Amino acid sequence: QKINIFAFQKFIKFISILVSISYVLGWISLIANYRRLKNKNEKRPVLIVLIAFTIALIANVYTSTIAPTLADTVFNSPEYYTPIILILLIPLAFGYSIYKYQLMDVSIVVKNTITYGAATISLAGVYFFLIYVMGQSISQAIGTEYQGLIAGVLFVIFAVIFQSTKDKFQEFITEKFYPEQFAYRKVLVKFSSDVTTLVGLDNILESMTNTFVDGLKISKFGILIKDIKNGDFTLMKSVGIENTNLKINSKNLSYFIEQRSLVSNNFVIDKENFELVFPKIADTLISEGIYTIIPMTVKSKNVGLLLFGLKHSGAQFAGKDLELLCATANQSAISIENARLYKSETEKLKIEKELDLARNIQQGLLPKCLPEVDGLDVCGEMIPASRIGGDYYDLIPVEGDKSKLYVIIGDVSGKGLPASLYMTKVQTMIQFACTSDKSPKEILSEINRKFYASIERNSFITMSIGLFDYNKKTLTFCRAGHMPLYVAKDGSIKKYQSQGLGVGLDNGKLFEKFLVQEEIPISSGESFAFF
Repeated sequence: QKINIFAFQKFIKFISILVSISYVLGWISLIANYRRLKNKNEKRPVLIVLIAFTIALIANVYTSTIAPTLADTVFNSPEYYTPIILILLIPLAFGYSIYKYQLMDVSIVVKNTITYGAATISLAGVYFFLIYVMGQSISQAIGTEYQGLIAGVLFVIFAVIFQSTKDKFQEFITEKFYPEQFAYRKVLVKFSSDVTTLVGLDNILESMTNTFVDGLKISKFGILIKDIKNGDFTLMKSVGIENTNLKINSKNLSYFIEQRSLVSNNFVIDKENFELVFPKIADTLISEGIYTIIPMTVKSKNVGLLLFGLKHSGAQFAGKDLELLCATANQSAISIENARLYKSETEKLKIEKELDLARNIQQGLLPKCLPEVDGLDVCGEMIPASRIGGDYYDLIPVEGDKSKLYVIIGDVSGKGLPASLYMTKVQTMIQFACTSDKSPKEILSEINRKFYASIERNSFITMSIGLFDYNKKTLTFCRAGHMPLYVAKDGSIKKYQSQGLGVGLDNGKLFEKFLVQEEIPISSGESFAFF
C-alpha cells in the first residue's frame, strides 16, 4: 500500500510538471503571437488574454512554491492558497475578448444560430397554427359528420397554396442571419445584370468591389489588373488592405495556372501556395490577411487577380464557394477585356480623327491655286499611300517674274505622321529658299545643311527641283536621289536622271560633290512629268 501511495505521489508530481511546462509554453506562444500581430485592433483581444494568463501563471507559481512554505496545509491556512482563484481570469478574458472584440468570430456564430433557430421555429409555429385555424373554421361552418376529414383536406390545400409565402419568409430569415448562403448567387446575378450596362474599366471595377464586399460581407478584398506593357499586377481597387501600392510580378503564376488547368477549370491559389506562386510577396499577402487568390482568365489569358480574406463567419473560402467565385472571376475577366478593347477602339477612333485633321492640314499646305506662268500649262495631284505621309509637291512662281516657275517634288522615307511632320518642315524651308537669285542646286544644298542636323539618322528625303524659265526656253533641273524626270514629245519619251544623294544622308561635302544640275532646253508641245 505504501508503494502504491508513493507511485501515486510520483504520478501527481509528474502531472504537475507537465502542467507547469504547458503553462510556460502557452505564455511564450501568446507573447510570440502578440508581437507578430501588426494591427492594433487584432492586438487588443490578445493583450487581454495575455495579461490574464500572466496573472494566472504568477498565481500558480506562488501557490505551488511559496504558499507551501508559509502554511502546513491548505486546510489549516486556506488564505495563503486563495490566489489560485486568479486562474479563473483566463476563461473570463477569453469570454470578454470573444464578445467584445469578436475574437474567433464565435459570438457572431452563436448569436446567428440562436436567433435563426428561434425565428425559424416561430415562423413554422405561426404558419401551421394559421393553416389549422383556417381549416377548422371552414369545416365547422360546413358542419358535417366528415368534419375531421374536411379539416384535413383543407389543411393540405391551404398548406399547398400558402407554401410559396412561407418559403419567401423562410428565405428572408435565412438571408438575414446566414447571408453567405445567398451572397454568391447574389454576386453572380447582380454582376451579370450590371456588367452589360457598364462602360469603362473604372466603372466595372467599382461594381465588382461593391458587389463582392456587400454580397459576401468580407472585410478584405482587392482587385489587381495586369499591365499589358510590363506584365505587373497592380492593385486598382481594395477594401481593408493597408498597402495600396501593392504590386505582383510572378513568373510562376502562368506555370501554376497551366498545371492546374490539367486537373481543374478552377484556378485557386490558397494561402499554402503563396510561397510557391508569389515567393517575393508571400509574407506581405499573409500579413494583409489575404487567404485566397483567384486569377481572372479569358481564353487562357490572365488579365488580373482577385484577393479575398476570410468569410464573414471567419472561415476560409472552400468547396462550392470557390466554384462560384471562380465563375464570377472568369466573367469579370471577360468584362475587363471587353473594356480594354472598347478603350482601345475609342483611342483608335480618336487617332483616326487626329489623322484626318493632320491630312486636312497637309492637304492645305499644297498649292490651292495653280499659278499662271507664261507659256506653261500646269496641273498637279497628290494621293498618299496612307492617310497622311511624306509625299509633297509645290509650285512656286518667282515673285515679279511671270516667266519663271519653281517645281518641287519630294518624298520622306517611311510613311505616316513622322514622315508628314518632316515634309511640313521641308516645305517651310523651300518656301523661304526659292528666290530668283538661287538655282535648284543651291536650294537643295542649303536645305540639306539645315536639315541634316535635325533629322534622324535612319530618315532621309528624296527631292527634285526644276526651274522653268520661259523667256530663256530652259529648264534647270537638279535631282537629290528622287525619281527621274520624263519629257515627252511627239510620241517619244526622254529620261533625265542626274546624280544626287538624298537630303539628310550627308552633312554637305559628299552631298554637294555628287549633286549634278542640268539645263534642259524646252520647246512647245513638250510635257514634263515630275513624280
